Amino acid sequence: MIREVWRIELGVGVGPFRLGASIAEALHALKTRLPVHPFEISYNAVDPYKRDVVVDSAEDGFRLHFDSIRQTLKSIEFYNVNRVALKFGRVVIFGGDIAATFMSVYNLFGPTFPGHYDAAEQSYILGYQGGCVKFPIPAEYRNLYENGTDLPLEFPNGATPAATGLTVFMGGDYWSPGLPAPTKKYYFEEIEVDVGKKHTSLVFTGRKQRIQLGWSPQEVISEIGVPVSVFRRAEDPNDGATVAGGLVSDYFHNYPHLGLDVLYDSMHRASKVILKTNALGHPDFGAYNKCNFQLNFQSAEMPTKISSKITPETPWKDIRLVFGRVSDLRPIVHDNGLGLHPFGSSLCYSPTPGCIFEVMKNGFIASVTLTSSS
Repeated sequence: MIREVWRIELGVGVGPFRLGASIAEALHALKTRLPVHPFEISYNAVDPYKRDVVVDSAEDGFRLHFDSIRQTLKSIEFYNVNRVALKFGRVVIFGGDIAATFMSVYNLFGPTFPGHYDAAEQSYILGYQGGCVKFPIPAEYRNLYENGTDLPLEFPNGATPAATGLTVFMGGDYWSPGLPAPTKKYYFEEIEVDVGKKHTSLVFTGRKQRIQLGWSPQEVISEIGVPVSVFRRAEDPNDGATVAGGLVSDYFHNYPHLGLDVLYDSMHRASKVILKTNALGHPDFGAYNKCNFQLNFQSAEMPTKISSKITPETPWKDIRLVFGRVSDLRPIVHDNGLGLHPFGSSLCYSPTPGCIFEVMKNGFIASVTLTSSS
């Protein structure tokens, strides 16, 4: 078997992982490796936008840190540099038979700003623009580096410190890395959604395009392009709707890169648009990019002191206040696949005509379905 050797590019990425890539892109890269290695995803289940989303591949000794709102890769952390072969330029520096010493890293990566001792990590951090390397310091020698500027070229006992960690990020501060630009043009572009009594429209502010409920497939495709896939309702095992011959006229055009689906009815008119938040803990997580919608309800009777604009991060408790409803909304239970997954059911609410919110157990939105008023 050919051993993987990943290239280190400070401030850019490592191997198949690029800073600014979406969670969906990173998960695809992990799942297409041969053999596939197990990984875990950790996040704040109560408030999913409070801290970073972390994908941990323990067998490979690295973690991918994602911004929880944009869902883009902000740093790549190797906490064990000996499990994957990593090269800088043409030289394999980590994961080989020889440990990466302080001098070998210093000579290969080039001159750096003075490093510093991190008491919390009990390590000396050698920092560069776009990355840093960690060298653990034995307890008996920590006093030598806590308040000084000396480089740990060699310990008093003659031993040479060896690197155990590497982090690649944007900027010069590994504690507070910069947020890299998305790798894909128009990723996470703002989509202005105007929900009115007569029509509902979506404006893609980055690419300067617009679609509207009631349009034909040709009109929609002329604006946002051909769908990635087409899904017919007759193919849905969870849908009991049938007609003579077992065919159903409704069909979806799927746009996972835009974070949405468009449903067309028997008259070939867009009757629904489903906006996805790519919510963690939802069965669809990783299948779609996050749709950065901004919902504006033109005709709803809004309390004057409360903003009527709703985003993917707006919790359901705040959405209820927008519509002046507290306890009179009765939800429909959506089990997302007849209970064949561990995530549990979600609840669907329709606080105003033409809009259905799918709400997860933590009170955050999983999707928004825009429906035609006709």
